[in-house]
Amino acid sequence: MRFLATTEKVTALSMLLVVLALLSTVSLAKNTEEFPLPNALQVDVKFWSRVYSEVTTSEGLIHDNEKLNIIYARLSFSPSSSYKERQKVIKNKKKYYKKILLDLATKPHIRLKGRQYKRVKALWPKDTAQKEFRAAAKRIRFQLGQADRFKRGLVRSGRWLPFIKNEFKARGIPVELAALPHVESSFRSDAKSHAGAAGLWQFTRPTGRRFMRIDHVVDERLDPFLATRAAGLLLKDNHQITGTWPLALTAYNHGAAGMRRAIKKTGGTEISKIVREYKGRTFGFASRNFYNAFLAAKDIDEQPAKYFGELTRDKAMEIQEVELSSYYTAKGLMTAFGVKNNIFKSLNPALQPTIWSNSKYVPKGYRLRVPLDVSAGSASHLIASIPVDERGAKQKADVSYKVKRGDSLSKIAQRFKVSSHQLVAINGLRNIHNIRIGQVLKLPHSAIKQVKGSRSIKQDAIFYQVRKGDLLSVIARKAGVLEADLLSLNKLKNRNYLYVGQRLRLRRDPALLSVAANSKLKNKVLIADPSNYLVINNRQVDVQSNETLGHFAEWLSVSNAKLRRLNKLTNKARLLVGQRVKLDFSAVSIAKFEAQRLVFHQQIQARFFDRYRVLKTVRRVVRKGDSIWLLAQQHNVPMWLLRQYNPTIDLNHLGARTRLIFPVLEKKLK
Repeated sequence: MRFLATTEKVTALSMLLVVLALLSTVSLAKNTEEFPLPNALQVDVKFWSRVYSEVTTSEGLIHDNEKLNIIYARLSFSPSSSYKERQKVIKNKKKYYKKILLDLATKPHIRLKGRQYKRVKALWPKDTAQKEFRAAAKRIRFQLGQADRFKRGLVRSGRWLPFIKNEFKARGIPVELAALPHVESSFRSDAKSHAGAAGLWQFTRPTGRRFMRIDHVVDERLDPFLATRAAGLLLKDNHQITGTWPLALTAYNHGAAGMRRAIKKTGGTEISKIVREYKGRTFGFASRNFYNAFLAAKDIDEQPAKYFGELTRDKAMEIQEVELSSYYTAKGLMTAFGVKNNIFKSLNPALQPTIWSNSKYVPKGYRLRVPLDVSAGSASHLIASIPVDERGAKQKADVSYKVKRGDSLSKIAQRFKVSSHQLVAINGLRNIHNIRIGQVLKLPHSAIKQVKGSRSIKQDAIFYQVRKGDLLSVIARKAGVLEADLLSLNKLKNRNYLYVGQRLRLRRDPALLSVAANSKLKNKVLIADPSNYLVINNRQVDVQSNETLGHFAEWLSVSNAKLRRLNKLTNKARLLVGQRVKLDFSAVSIAKFEAQRLVFHQQIQARFFDRYRVLKTVRRVVRKGDSIWLLAQQHNVPMWLLRQYNPTIDLNHLGARTRLIFPVLEKKLK
C-alpha cells in the first residue's frame, strides 16, 4: 500500500471536497427544480412554518384566508377549555375583527384613534382600497397551531422514514415526498379524520381501495408499510397525469381531475398561478395551501434542530412476516406464538374488530407480522400446531341486520344474543346511541342461527341474480321494494319475462348517493380518477367510459329521443368516449344529475376494486396495427381504467408509437 505525501493528501482532500460540493449543488438544484418555491408563495410557506413550529395546539391564529401574511391575532386557550368554549372565543374574535374591517371599509376616518383600528390598518398596504377591506371582512379564518403535534410527529417519523424513503427510491419518485405524512397525520398510523380518511397517509376508502384491501376484515390503510406502497403508487400516478410534483401533491388532496381542470382553466402548470388564480368549485383553502404546507413540513423535517432544537427520532421499525396458508382465528395465532393481544394488534394494525371478536378468520394468504425472535422454521411449526377448531377452510360468512324504527343497539344485541360491545367493535361505531333507520349493521358470526330464524331480516343488496322459478313480484316482496321500481330501474317492458342468470338492480345505494350528493365531498368520491364527471359550460358533459345516451336520459328523467334531437343524433348513432353531449335539465337539477352519475361510476369502480388492486404501472409503445381493445384484454385492464391512466390520449384514434400506461393488477385476498 502506498501512503500519500502531505501535498498529495491536501490535493486529494481538496478534490474530494469539490466533488462533494458539486454533488450537493446538483442534488439541491434537482430538489429545487422538483419542488420549487416561487416568490409568490414564500409568504404562504412562511405562514405554515410558523403554524408547524411556533404555535401550539393550545393556540391559534386569526388571519386572512388569501393573504396569509395578514394575521390579526394570536389566541391562547386554557388546557382545560372544552371544544365548545374554544369555538365561542374564536367566533367572538372573528366577529370583532370583521367589524373593524367593515368600519375601515365604510367610515375610514371616524374611529382610527383606537389602537386596534390603527394596528389592523397597519397590517395592510397604505393604498388599500375600501372595497378590499370589505372583501377581507368575509375572509377571516382561524388556524389552530400544530407545533407540539408536529414535534411529536418528528419523533414518531423515525419508525417509518427509512422504509418510506427506500420504497420511494424503488418506485423512482423523490424521497422528499416522505415528509407528506407530517401534513396528513403527524405520522400517526391510527389517525382518522371526520371525512373518513385513515392511517399515516390519510386515504379515503374510494381512493385507497384502488391499491389496498379495505373492508370490515382488513383495512390496509392502517398499516404504515402497506399504505406507503399505495401512497407511492398514487403520487406517481398523479405525476404522470399532471406533469409536475407540485400539482401531483395538490392532486393528492384535490384529485387528479380537479388539477386537470385547473391546468386547463389557467392555461399552464405553474403552481403559484393556480394557487392564486384558480377558482374551482371545490378548490378551497385546504387544496390551495396543500403544496405550501408540504414545503414548510419538508423544510422542518430536513432541519428539525433549527426549529425545535436537538431531538431524537424513534428507532426504525423492523418487521418479520409469515404468509398464512389457511384461515385462522386471532386467538389461535396469539396462543401459538405466545404473544399478548395488545402486541399482536400493534404488529398487525390492518386487522379489523371482526377478527378480534372472532366473527372472522385472519384471511388465507395474509402476511402475518410475528415477533423478530421467531425464525421462519419455527413460525411454520407454531402455525401447524394450531388446533383444528381454531382454523377454517374458508372465511366465515357475513351476517347483517338492517336497523328498523324503534331499534336500539342494546335491543339488537339482546335479540341476536350478542353483546353491545361486540356490535360497537365490529361496526366501528363511535357512539352506541348513534344508529339510524336503514343502517346495515354487521353481526358476529355466532348470530347466524338467530338470523336464519328471523323473517324480519332483509339483505341490503343492490343486485339480485335471477334463479329458476323466480317471479318479479316475489323478488320485489323479498327485497322490500316496489315491483314498479324494479321495472323502472332495470328498464323491463314485460314483468313476466325473466331469464335465469339475469342480474336485476334492486335499489340504488343510498350511502353512495348521499356521499356523491354532498358538494363538500363530491371531489373526494373519485379523487384518484382523473376523469371529469361534472357538468361543464352550457350544460354539457364529455362522455366517459361505460356511458350511453340511455344513461343520460335516465339520470335526466327525459326520453332518449329528446336527447337525440337536442344533439342532432340519428337513431343508429352511438356515443364515443370524449364526445361532448348537450343535456336537458328541465326535469332534474344539475346537482342531482352529477350525483347519480358519480354513483354510477363509483359502483363500477367499487365492484372492480373489491376484487383487484393496482400493483404498479408499465409503459408500452403502440405498434402499427395494434388494437386498443386487444391490448386492454392482454393486460386484463378494463377500458375505463385504461383511460384513467391515459387521460390525455384519445384511445379511439391511436397512432403508432403512442406511449400508453398500463396498470398491473393483482387479485385481492378474500
